[in-house]
Amino acid sequence: MNMPKEIIFATTNSAKVGTLRRHAEQAGLDVIITQMSLDLPEIQANTATEVAKSKALQAHIQLKRAVLVDDSAFHIDALGGFPGPYIKYMLETVGIDGIMSFMEGKSNRDGYFLSSLVFIDSQGEMRVFEDAPYYGTITDKIDDFHSDIAWSALSKIFIPKGSDKVLARMTSEDHAHVDENHANSYVHFVHWLKSDAS
Repeated sequence: MNMPKEIIFATTNSAKVGTLRRHAEQAGLDVIITQMSLDLPEIQANTATEVAKSKALQAHIQLKRAVLVDDSAFHIDALGGFPGPYIKYMLETVGIDGIMSFMEGKSNRDGYFLSSLVFIDSQGEMRVFEDAPYYGTITDKIDDFHSDIAWSALSKIFIPKGSDKVLARMTSEDHAHVDENHANSYVHFVHWLKSDAS
């Protein structure tokens, strides 16, 4: 496959698009990344990868062209790994205030993100790029700092391993430093694009 000159990223989350653009620029890739919001029903599944695969297939059918989809899960150790891939629904219903209420009295505040990128090319071939767990801890209180590069409200309560700041307060340079020791799905995808282009 020749590297596409444009990547259609089917997502409503502009921060995710910004993250991909940042990694592409750092890798020296000459590719246009275009955000496209699509109505993609989200299946009930046990992993972010299963959800991302389903959404990617739906997006490919709608667009009839190459498309990239992301889905993320957030696992909290003290809650037995919940909410996992149901984090979007949880944020839409109880919000981070509800998550913090679930964490009241919990001494174990460890948790981690898992993100999966699924790319389907113009011929319909699917490729999956998965994260290693992005470990960290949940704060005792919500930090209301606003960030333009944060993916979700979880950025106000999650401190990645290797950092002393919540995600919302981390700069692009902070993220790059933490990412050095993290097998990021976005990095995997960009490296694959770059190797395919060479």
